[in-house]
Amino acid sequence: MSDEAKLTAIRHELPATTESVYLNTGTCGPLPRRTVAAIQAEIQHELLHGRIAFADFERLLAMIDDLRAAFGRLLGADPAELALTHHTSEGMNIGTWALNWRPGDELITTTLEHEGGLMPAYVLGRRLGVTVKVVELGVGQDDVVGRLEAAVTSRTRLISVSHVSFISGAKLPLAEIVEMAHRRGVLVLVDGAQSAGAMPIDLHALGVDLYAVPGQKWLCGPEGVGALYVRRDRLSEVQPTFTGFASLWPAMAIDTTGEYMLTADARRYEVGTVFRPAIAGMRESLRWLEEGVGWDWIYSRIADLARQAAGMLAELPGVHVLTPPERAGLISFRVDGWKPEDVVNQLAQHRIRIRSVHGLACLRVSTGFYTTREDLLQLRDRLAETTR
Repeated sequence: MSDEAKLTAIRHELPATTESVYLNTGTCGPLPRRTVAAIQAEIQHELLHGRIAFADFERLLAMIDDLRAAFGRLLGADPAELALTHHTSEGMNIGTWALNWRPGDELITTTLEHEGGLMPAYVLGRRLGVTVKVVELGVGQDDVVGRLEAAVTSRTRLISVSHVSFISGAKLPLAEIVEMAHRRGVLVLVDGAQSAGAMPIDLHALGVDLYAVPGQKWLCGPEGVGALYVRRDRLSEVQPTFTGFASLWPAMAIDTTGEYMLTADARRYEVGTVFRPAIAGMRESLRWLEEGVGWDWIYSRIADLARQAAGMLAELPGVHVLTPPERAGLISFRVDGWKPEDVVNQLAQHRIRIRSVHGLACLRVSTGFYTTREDLLQLRDRLAETTR
């Protein structure tokens, strides 16, 4: 099948991409038809048959195992190193609160982070007296590792950082950050919201300690499903903050003495009931992306479209691209004389969907694997009209 025919089939599977110029996957990706069908089928099953049959519980466990394995293949991790979460923020909270913090300990983060990573750090600092250091990284291009290392002291215990910044779109040098941190005895927690599904990831090769991802962005899944990677040899250090039935191994009731045993793997960070239709939908999205579209094709196309988008935008008078060359699928930019929100509203009138981003007070385009060159040309032409 030619790329043109493949793209046509993909966009048919993702009808939202033909309803508008869909350039905001960094917020939410388009849902595939088959994912919606899987969600609806599961809801229909619950409606007609209820949710109490033991066979259905066994089916759910098998579905969860399939999903965990799919996340593992995506991220270069073992399924036993993955806990299913509801979103990136849940994973970042688990990772942030996982250590036995003492007053005066230090957590380092940066000016390029999302609230899902910043808020757990700030609340930790306020409640437990932990010092939170926020390192200025500009757009994430110049001496990132050096700036972070300059903030490390003997009291530093965790660096919390994005792999790809949701603000600037910069891909940070994660392997080098991890090497530096481990050399200084510091763990690394990563927000992977803008990297998972947008670029190749091999967590074992990166050596990272914790890595949180969502399902609803580049993975085109439903809201309410994500995953947290915890490196196998860090399980004893990464303590669960909240627990429940799903955290126990083997499945057992706790007696009044309070004796219990956590699962031996990352399932110890899972708690209890999940929304079964969302699990079914997320599994179907990952299955389609892996088997029907192909990760190598996806990554190559996203990178090429990001390069094209950056080039088109940079050629427009009054438009300034902020994202450095080391990027994934996000391009951030400013338009002289315009508030970002006003540009978003102007483009939305022509069914071109991008977003504004605080922090750098800029605009952001997401180049999904389903994006066409014609989509980018429409963006360019409408922006040119706006700037005139």
